[in-house]
Amino acid sequence: MPPDRGRASKACTVCRKQKTRCYESGRPGDSSRLERTVERLAERLGDDPLNTAENHVPNSSAANVRNDDGFTVFQYQSSIVPGDVNVDMSTEGPVFVIRDAAAEVGMDQHDRRLAGSSLLEVGAVVIARGLITVEQASFPEHYGRWVAFKDVPVNELLKTVRNSPLLLCACCLIAVRHTTDELASSVAPQMFEGAKSLFSKALLTVPQTFDFFQATVILSMWSTTIGQVLLSVDSWLSSGFALQHSLASDVFKPVNQESLQVTRQNIGYLSVWNNLCLTHLHYSVGTKRRPLLQKGQIDRCRLVLDSDHSTNFECRIVAEVHLYWDIYESCFGSSIDLPAIQSVLCDWKNEWEFLFDQPRSQFLQMGFHFAQLLAFDHSLNSRSAAVRESLLLEMVRLSAAILNLAMESADARTRHLSDHIYHVITFAAVTLCRLLHLYEDQLSSSHDILELDQLLLNLVTWLYSIGLPCHVAHTLGNVVAAFHKKLRPTARPTPSQEEADFWGQPEFANFFPDLLGTAIYDGTDYTMLPDWERFISGPST
Repeated sequence: MPPDRGRASKACTVCRKQKTRCYESGRPGDSSRLERTVERLAERLGDDPLNTAENHVPNSSAANVRNDDGFTVFQYQSSIVPGDVNVDMSTEGPVFVIRDAAAEVGMDQHDRRLAGSSLLEVGAVVIARGLITVEQASFPEHYGRWVAFKDVPVNELLKTVRNSPLLLCACCLIAVRHTTDELASSVAPQMFEGAKSLFSKALLTVPQTFDFFQATVILSMWSTTIGQVLLSVDSWLSSGFALQHSLASDVFKPVNQESLQVTRQNIGYLSVWNNLCLTHLHYSVGTKRRPLLQKGQIDRCRLVLDSDHSTNFECRIVAEVHLYWDIYESCFGSSIDLPAIQSVLCDWKNEWEFLFDQPRSQFLQMGFHFAQLLAFDHSLNSRSAAVRESLLLEMVRLSAAILNLAMESADARTRHLSDHIYHVITFAAVTLCRLLHLYEDQLSSSHDILELDQLLLNLVTWLYSIGLPCHVAHTLGNVVAAFHKKLRPTARPTPSQEEADFWGQPEFANFFPDLLGTAIYDGTDYTMLPDWERFISGPST
């Protein structure tokens, strides 16, 4: 017999009319059904959705951690043991490629020193350390446009944030990374645990208010920053839950209206909806999972462009939404049609060409290069030797273009970029490392190998120069440094973070540019089998 799920032996009149399951009297029917559904979904946060037949990705596992309130919180971990060989990286999404690269060099441990701290302690720490003031001083200025803070008076914003513990934790988790390293290391783990617990509880509340969606955008967009490790929060799942909640909320009602006059009042809601869609698409592409969006919803993201109040930032968001939708639709099929993909990407670039002449266009250029790099990466193994040679040259060019573009366009706002930008940069660096490791002999005839190695060393130094040691750039810089050292042991040694900090100071960098990154290699012998095919001749395909 099936297990007892609390159903009544005889349905009541209301449930018979609605043709729904009826639970025992005394139990809140609708609330009980909702709680049971959401609890099952919350439990799945600790399951690995990639182990299904449709979304299988190897080397993935999930570590379940339950907080004091009994709700499941989650962190994706790699099943790779440091020193193991990953022979199938090219079938995974970009985020998993970076995660496995970190695992192979023993860097995917999550700091749980303060796991299980109560929410009262988190709140006390936030108030006692003055993080409200920090949040007001830095978060709205640099991150406010992601969550519609830009036109909100400070006093009203402070009141809103204080009334939403989840939004408060989310904002402070980002702001604290720009205070001091000591404050960040002591406070952030507590707030991270608190945010996960609050988010798990929020899943039981329907309909949700605007602050829930604002907090979800922050937690999903900066998931590496807040947890200091890739996929400390499964951003695809968290943003997917928010998209499902949006169907039951009036917050995004304008998005579903057939005709809408975009005003200053509702442009904030449209912007947050677009940012939520973009975050979900980032991680759909990054983890190769099906997005919980349809083409009609993607097209509705253009509504914000009809407003006279839309900015360059909001236009770029709409362009990126369509780019990542095209990437998912074109690059992750069972077969890769490179000419068709190139045509789709060129059509996208032609449509949004006007943005490439405007400020901050480097991120659209970076996304365009990233899309091409993914397409070439996924088609590399299925091509003949002659075709693969041209693909290799293009992949080196695109990887180098992404790295150079990131470093050449750096400015004061670089340390406030979304985590996805740093993921793209890191993926390009890891890809270039793998190419040099596998195809050095073939590439040496057309490229200066020492120059490419030096580009990776320069990238590591640049990443270490961004923000505090707790910044995501340092976290991913460590991954690139260790991975390059492992695959390229005969290249110039990758600079340590301390050396980069020392030699990166202006008074030294200006006078001794050639001495940057001159640490002595420790001579450790690293070995690793490739994930791509060796460059050998074969029949044409």
